[in-house]
Amino acid sequence: MLSDLGISLASGIILAAGGSAVAALARSCASASVPAWLFAVIASMSFPAAFLMSRRLTRSGPQVFILISAFEQTRWLAGLLDSTVRSLDQHGIDLIVKLLRPDYSGQSQVRELSGIRKKRRSFLGGIIVCSSPEAIRQELADAGTTTRLPVVFVDIRPFAQVQDYPPNTVFVGCDADEIGARAAQWVAQELREAGKDRPSIFVVAGDAQVGRQVAFMTKIGEIMPPSRLDINVQGGFSRESARDIVDQRLRYLHRRGESLDVIYCTNDEMALGAVDAVQGYEAQGHQHPGLFIVGVDGTPDARAAIKSGATPFRATIVQDPRRIADAAVDLLLRLQAGQHVPTQTLIAASVYPPR
Repeated sequence: MLSDLGISLASGIILAAGGSAVAALARSCASASVPAWLFAVIASMSFPAAFLMSRRLTRSGPQVFILISAFEQTRWLAGLLDSTVRSLDQHGIDLIVKLLRPDYSGQSQVRELSGIRKKRRSFLGGIIVCSSPEAIRQELADAGTTTRLPVVFVDIRPFAQVQDYPPNTVFVGCDADEIGARAAQWVAQELREAGKDRPSIFVVAGDAQVGRQVAFMTKIGEIMPPSRLDINVQGGFSRESARDIVDQRLRYLHRRGESLDVIYCTNDEMALGAVDAVQGYEAQGHQHPGLFIVGVDGTPDARAAIKSGATPFRATIVQDPRRIADAAVDLLLRLQAGQHVPTQTLIAASVYPPR
């Protein structure tokens, strides 16, 4: 508000000065018998000049936009947003945030990109966290070309192959396949230590970040083929949805007289929902001895639940939002400066707690 007030005051002062100059010119012209047409021309040029000067003197600093879909569904994105703001602040750059509600058609992202194209002169470049990239792949491919701005895609890779990325666009984030494989390795070691050679495993996933569940299921099958491996991809990265899915699964297995050893969720919000379901189930007097839950992201809530030791949440595969944000900002500024940068920059994931 203070900056807006300052801009308004500065503009008013400049325009008032322009008005005073025109008034003085009018008095001079009147005393010198200057033709009316010449006075009109000079006056008509004075006000636009004063306005343009006020705009130039009060123009805001450099800006970068960030376009985020499905923000409400994962708290990890809040950490990424905070880290991006901090990283840009170090360069004196403001961040303009565009938060979108998720839709499977991707049309909300298309509309926002269209608006950004019209205002491209306002930005140095942009960062995009897209959802459902397969639905709007061509629009994403055009993002860097039509806006003529450097674009860094973060978290979800919009293109399968490096050669598919158009000029002036890059990706930075953790590799979904590595995340799934790390989760499988941690789970397998934990199961071996518990003496369970043929475990029952349930995977709760969403329709994005498919590599996290595919790599997990492939790797766990190689390391120690489970007695039962099931998946539900309707989790939607939502705590509430995952809670309902796991609750239904536990009840189904109870009716069949079967148990469950592991629940792997492809983000921490769903893992926390699984915790809610298991604790609610146990409160009714049912037990799954040794059951544990593994998530993905490394959010503060997940770490706190794991550290407490009071829940079956045992581990999470960490994507460090600060490292990803710093890399994204660095790549964006280097692209903006015309430097050559790698098309894909992968940040290594880690496991919390470390063994």
